[in-house]
This record gives sequence, C-alpha cells and structure tokens, in this order.
Amino acid sequence: MAANISLFPVLNDEMLGKIRFQATPYELYYIREEQEFVLRAEEIESSLIMHKVIDEEGIWSPDDYNLCIRRRYSLRTYQCLFGEKGIACKNAVLGLALVWTSADSKQRGVLKIGDIRNSSQDIELTLNYEFLEAQLRGIVEFTTVIYIKEAGTPSWDEEHLANEYGCLLGELDKFIIKLDGTGSVFPIYEISEPGQPLWYVKCDWEDPTYEQFSECVSININTAHKNYKYLDKTKRTFDEQLLKEIMASALILIITKLKEQDNYWDVTTNGDDIQKGSVSEAIYYFINTLEWDVSTPEAMSISIRKFFEQRI
Repeated sequence: MAANISLFPVLNDEMLGKIRFQATPYELYYIREEQEFVLRAEEIESSLIMHKVIDEEGIWSPDDYNLCIRRRYSLRTYQCLFGEKGIACKNAVLGLALVWTSADSKQRGVLKIGDIRNSSQDIELTLNYEFLEAQLRGIVEFTTVIYIKEAGTPSWDEEHLANEYGCLLGELDKFIIKLDGTGSVFPIYEISEPGQPLWYVKCDWEDPTYEQFSECVSININTAHKNYKYLDKTKRTFDEQLLKEIMASALILIITKLKEQDNYWDVTTNGDDIQKGSVSEAIYYFINTLEWDVSTPEAMSISIRKFFEQRI
C-alpha cells in the first residue's frame, strides 16, 4: 500500500489536542410544509462514525424529501496553527470546511463553514445546509477539514509551510450516514409486476422482537398496474389521499399479524427485551408514543387514519 507523505507540516494529534476543537453532534432534519421535522441518527453496529437515519414518523425518505444538516463548531487555543511550528504562515487565513461525498449518487462537494485567523478570540461557527431531495444516496461521508483560505506572506522561518489557496492541511473528524433502506421507519418500494395488485404489504419475520423493521416490513407499489399513475408523485394525477389509505391499511395489517402472535405481543406492548430498530420496537413506539389505539380492529382503523390525516 502506498503511503501519503506530506511535503509540509499538517495537522497532527498533538495540535488537535491543543486547539481545543469542539463540535456539537450533527442535527439532521427535513422541511415539510415549512416546518422542521427531526431525523434521528443511530449508530450502526456500535460504530462511532457510521449511522443510519431514522424518521420516527415513517414519512421521510431521501428520494422524496430534502435532508438538512446543522452543526456548531468552536475553537479556543488555535494560535499554535500559525507560525514556524504550525501549519500556516502567521498572516495566512485558514478555512474550516465540510467535505461531503456521496459515491452512489456520484456527487461530492465542499461546504465552507468559516475562517480561522491568527487571533486570541474564541471562534464560534455554525453550519446549516440543505441537500435537495434525491441528491444523496447510499453511504454519505461528511469530513470536517482545515485548508488554506488565503495565502500569507511567509517570513524566513516559514518557507517550509503550505501557502497555496485550497491546500488541505488535515481532518478534524468524520461522520458517515447510510440512507438507502434505512431512511424511513416504513420502507416503500416500487416494483413492476404485471397482473398483480396495485400494492401489497410484506411482513416477513420470525422473531419480531429481534429482526429489523426496515428489513422485514415494506409496502410494495406496483408500477405496472394501470392505476399506478395515482401514486406517481411526478404526475399531476398523484392522489395523496390514496397513499394515506394504503399506508394506514398496511400498518393495520402489520399490527394485526403481530397481535396474532400471543407470545410476542405481550413482550412488544411491555417494551421489554426488544432490539433497537426491531419490528416490536416500531410497534411499541406507535402504541406508546403516537398513542394509537389498537384495542380493537375498529379502534385501530380510526386511530391510524386520524394520525395520517393530521401528520401528512
């Protein structure tokens, strides 16, 4: 494996400790009807940097809605970055930026966060950015970097320092999200199956207290059906009410199936010993947080439909 060797000083662990760089956790959200709705980033397999994005309401998906990120940054004792023993000339200006890469959508970009000048003042910066719907896919990496924003005038003891605009001088941290298949608590897939119904729901689990909701449950929309035009959001014939009815009916089927499994239903409603992201956890959330009444089929039908009427 080839090694990357810098011809000039770059940010190292010792400097990173000195500058007292701090950043808040990434806030993920999306805009619907001019309101912000929070998305949750959940660690995948105990990873500190890899996360899946979850919408507790089961509405958001990366193809249908935007994805917004917000984060605050602070630096305290960063003067060590400048001068002979630093990484830039005393009168240069460093830049803090977020580099994002979405390999699956074949896109990448740089979001400028702010400037770092050789000063004794504390630096407080905020990043707030909106990615368009369908702009990001699959695994997306966010890397916070420091670079040369404005070249300085090097003194005799600074000739060895990087001094060209855009030169990357180091990474501060990395955050990775996985979108496809995990963006929504309720996955909806489009399939083409001539001769089949407009839609059907898939419930394929053995142990709902352990198996992931996003992997066992889905609504399949049949693009080959003559009435698909009413569910195609790109068409003027799109019928939002029909989509609500389909989602409500599918959830009634899913909850009813789990209710028939007596040995798992009690565990689900108690919320004990259930895996994060599992079928049981999702239904426990619907019942206890969203306050759906599942006591009878009639009550469940009304409760879930009222939810979709109010939220979507």
